[in-house]
Amino acid sequence: MDDRLVIREFVQKLLKRKGDGAPFSDSEQLLTRGRLQSIDAVKVLVFLEEKYGIDFAETGFDQSQVESVDCIVAMIQTKGT
Repeated sequence: MDDRLVIREFVQKLLKRKGDGAPFSDSEQLLTRGRLQSIDAVKVLVFLEEKYGIDFAETGFDQSQVESVDCIVAMIQTKGT
């Protein structure tokens, strides 16, 4: 499955668990807009570590990297290589 689709599905599940079933674009700033909270950013990081083997302890992390689906995909492409 395409990385973008995998990430989009994961984010959609996070939103649905919070009772947010509204559509979102891949570029929407989900943390800034308050649709996701910082605890959700941690859940995204754990998911990325498990799914893509990214070691954030080694590579570092900035919350802006998980602000949107586009940001997460870009991070996977740079850190996952």
